[in-house]
Amino acid sequence: MKFTYVDESGSTEEGDVFVMVGLLIDAYRLRKYTSRFDQELSTFLSKHPSAPKELKTKGFINGRGGWSSVPPDDRKQFLAGMCDLASEVSKIYGFGMSFQAFDQACANGSYTLPCVKNYWALNGMFISGLIQKKMQGQSNNKGLTVLIFDDNKAHMPKVSDGLYLAEPWFDGLYQQNKKVKGKSQWCTPAQHERFDHIINTAFAIKSEHSSLVQVADAVCYVYRRHLELTAHPEAYLGEQGFYAGLVKKLDDKRERLGRTPKAECVDFYNAIKHPAWEI
Repeated sequence: MKFTYVDESGSTEEGDVFVMVGLLIDAYRLRKYTSRFDQELSTFLSKHPSAPKELKTKGFINGRGGWSSVPPDDRKQFLAGMCDLASEVSKIYGFGMSFQAFDQACANGSYTLPCVKNYWALNGMFISGLIQKKMQGQSNNKGLTVLIFDDNKAHMPKVSDGLYLAEPWFDGLYQQNKKVKGKSQWCTPAQHERFDHIINTAFAIKSEHSSLVQVADAVCYVYRRHLELTAHPEAYLGEQGFYAGLVKKLDDKRERLGRTPKAECVDFYNAIKHPAWEI
């Protein structure tokens, strides 16, 4: 059994970038690493008793909502430590999107979209498809993967519907290339094979109840801020260097889509991704 803790960062009110990230951890290591982060968070907060008790990365790193009482270098060091933990204990599955590119792709009529053109759900389904692709390729894979999202009552049911209905539209994300009568070809999965390495529903949890959702939130924000800064190559050099360093470390554990068949869903995700995001 595996658990993937998923969170997101970004909105149309804040800019053009939206990032969703899932941290996949084997169940037998889950308690160990949850306890480790709980202890690290407790130690950090004990040094700063006036700081808030809930860790939302955007407010935390920018010194908002009471976090201004914590010195900036301490905040940066703790964020770097969260990224160290994520890269050490998990595989990272994610997608970085441009809102502008998403709106253009949906408006031009080239794609027949499930999830009612819901970018949040479509990001969740990309992560699900990527997990399916990587897990089905493991010869010794044991058990299924459970998806646990930071609670989002407005959008999460659409991901659950997508997993339960196993829409063929997403096949291109995880179709396998097999030899049939001596020839290599992309094989369409049977209905019972679609998302068969994932529990066919998604679960929600409040971020304050889950250390690892808070770590996923930190990873999301790091990727998002890094993508935002790529639009300002001449500015924010110190900040660029800080986030680029964290992303380099995280990217060593981030899974990529790799080879795929020609499929509408693959074309769609390539069309909506942020220009600086490699899938």
